[in-house]
Amino acid sequence: MGRPKGVIRQIADEAGLDPATVRRSLATAGVTEAQAAADLAKAVDTVKAVADPARIVGHAANGRGDGGNAELTDTLAAAKAQAERLRARKLEIENAKAEGRLIDRQAYTDTGARIIASVRTALLALGYRLADKVAGKTDTKEIARIIEADVRDVLGALADEKTFFETVEAEALS
Repeated sequence: MGRPKGVIRQIADEAGLDPATVRRSLATAGVTEAQAAADLAKAVDTVKAVADPARIVGHAANGRGDGGNAELTDTLAAAKAQAERLRARKLEIENAKAEGRLIDRQAYTDTGARIIASVRTALLALGYRLADKVAGKTDTKEIARIIEADVRDVLGALADEKTFFETVEAEALS
């Protein structure tokens, strides 16, 4: 025949808790082991009333002790897993930034907007820039070549990937 269970173990089994939680709960309630042994049902009710539900669920989610609401435990475990995934993703992003494989989206957008604005300004200024160059010309082909050459210069700044990305990188790192 096996050895009889101690009163703490009996209460722990009845309440579905860890023996350490039972001991803490009894101490908090001011109940001794002898008093708990004298009225086991009352001791179980006392422990259930005093034990911290969040701590019980936390212990259960970490594989220590029993108890807690299974649905709540599953929710807590899912939240912990999601938090770990997010921490890992954050670390990936920080590493990518440190390695130069990732730049700030806002800096990229701001740089692009500045480049487009400067091209727009240059295109709007073509009339003033070309006025002296075409004044007095009568050959439409020559006028068209002058205008086309200046328009190509202005659009070349926007179409040149190397210049664009060098500007983006320089501004993102500054």
